[in-house]
Amino acid sequence: MNQKNNELIDKILINVNAVYKTSQRKPIEKLPLRADLVDDLQLDSLDLAELSIRLEAEFGVNVFLGKLPATVNEILGRLGQKNAP
Repeated sequence: MNQKNNELIDKILINVNAVYKTSQRKPIEKLPLRADLVDDLQLDSLDLAELSIRLEAEFGVNVFLGKLPATVNEILGRLGQKNAP
């Protein structure tokens, strides 16, 4: 994995933990690429809405537009497409 992807994952993790803080959950230290947003990270519809807003504010793209991403890797892919040269 390249440096740019690692930086994106770190930023996604920061935003996931901000959502966790809103719902008074403990932060996580690692964000596996294959983690399912609902099943593994336990994000409900309100959490996903908040995460969508946070990511759009930070990256300038709505990664939840169209088909809802199921995994962290899908979010990373959409951000990578936006950030491609």
